Order: sequence, then structure tokens, then C-alpha cells
Amino acid sequence: MITQCPIQPNTTFTYRFNVTGQEGTLWWHAHVSILRATLHGIIIIRPKSGSYPFQKPHMDVPVIIGEWW
Repeated sequence: MITQCPIQPNTTFTYRFNVTGQEGTLWWHAHVSILRATLHGIIIIRPKSGSYPFQKPHMDVPVIIGEWW
């Protein structure tokens, strides 16, 4: 199933989506079974107001662990 045209070489593509009310680290992955274990990543959403419900982190260290089964 193809949901969009390929991104041509030397061009860019911006995917805009709504994350209203979301904060924290979200995980995304492909919905095509052959790609599900190989095409994935994280999205870090920081509070818009800058106020955290805990002490503000010094830095983010994203770690992604995956496996092929």
C-alpha cells in the first residue's frame, strides 16, 4: 500500500501532523509488515510552556533498540 509519492532526490518533504495535548517521547513505525522492524524512530515533544512536571532534563539521549524476528 502506497500512501504518498516518493520524495525525489535533492528535494525535501515536510509531514505536518497535530500533536495537541501530547508531551514526552513517542514511538513511530511503518505499518507495512516487511518494514515494521526496520523503519522506526522516536519523536520528542517538549512542553510548549517550558514547564516540566519534574526537573528540566540537562539533555535528551534518545536510545532506539530494535530486533528482527
